[in-house]
Amino acid sequence: MNNIEKLEKILKEELIPELDSNLTELANITQSWKATTDDKEEFEDMKEMKKYFDDVLEDIQSKKLQDEDAIEILEVLEDMRLDKE
Repeated sequence: MNNIEKLEKILKEELIPELDSNLTELANITQSWKATTDDKEEFEDMKEMKKYFDDVLEDIQSKKLQDEDAIEILEVLEDMRLDKE
């Protein structure tokens, strides 16, 4: 499996579904009267992140993404995973 295929698999099977779930949860929070400014900022940041990864997936599917770009994105995703642990 090359880097682009690996990235596509991670995006489709892990990252985008997780972002969708988190966005749904945050949407419910931001619509409540208890929502803080931080909640609203996090929701907007997550929407931007989701759009970015949707665009990356679109580039993969239209064969516009270069292998070097896939490597960089995979490295960033790995760093994000390490930050969570």
